[in-house]
Amino acid sequence: MKLRNLFLLNTVVALLFALGFLLMPAVLLDVFGFPSNGSTKFLGQIIGVELLVGGLSTFFARDTREHTTRQALSLANLTASVIGVIVSLGGMFTGVMNGLGWVIVGTYLVLALGFGYFQFIGPPE
Repeated sequence: MKLRNLFLLNTVVALLFALGFLLMPAVLLDVFGFPSNGSTKFLGQIIGVELLVGGLSTFFARDTREHTTRQALSLANLTASVIGVIVSLGGMFTGVMNGLGWVIVGTYLVLALGFGYFQFIGPPE
């Protein structure tokens, strides 16, 4: 796998969740076991905006050849993904999310492993 492909995978995941949270926050909140009221729907939309930023960042940077830029984006996504694993595991173990919350844990874990590989092990591109 190339870092470009991981950037595209991150883009797809982020944009799918972003669109869901922006356009139908109540549905996504309900799917993962969160209460759906005005406050949580608004928070879901704000989360959607942030997911949009992350997804668009990796989309627009997918073809950059600047090593420093690629490493910076990879490190930023690695850091966010590791924190995402920790926070989402906390949500699972405290019962905040239902069983589908493991999808979020798994998604963050896959992204963390991918970005970790390219940050520390993978071949320079």
